[in-house]
Amino acid sequence: MLFARRLILVVVFVALLVGGWYFAADNSGTVVIHHPGGELGEFRIWVALAGSFGVGVLLAAIVAIYRGARLRLVQRRYRKMLDGLQAEVHQLRSLPLDDSPEAESETPERGS
Repeated sequence: MLFARRLILVVVFVALLVGGWYFAADNSGTVVIHHPGGELGEFRIWVALAGSFGVGVLLAAIVAIYRGARLRLVQRRYRKMLDGLQAEVHQLRSLPLDDSPEAESETPERGS
């Protein structure tokens, strides 16, 4: 089983290398990158594409980390609220039942 897993890993790694090599060979031209502050210069097309892909992955990771942190904070708040409510239920369950005559006289009679 370990041999098969390593073989699959090597095959995937070699496929990614060969695919990257073909991608770089097909996109070997140059391009000038313009932005509002000026221009960056000439880059090969595959470098520009890989860089823009990397920036997109980085921005998506930042958004995912932010949303994950917000969800963890909400989860923590709800967990604290749940712990408080469970403690209150436990406290209410441990209250003694009152069988004294004063408690019976304070409750209204149904028939009257």
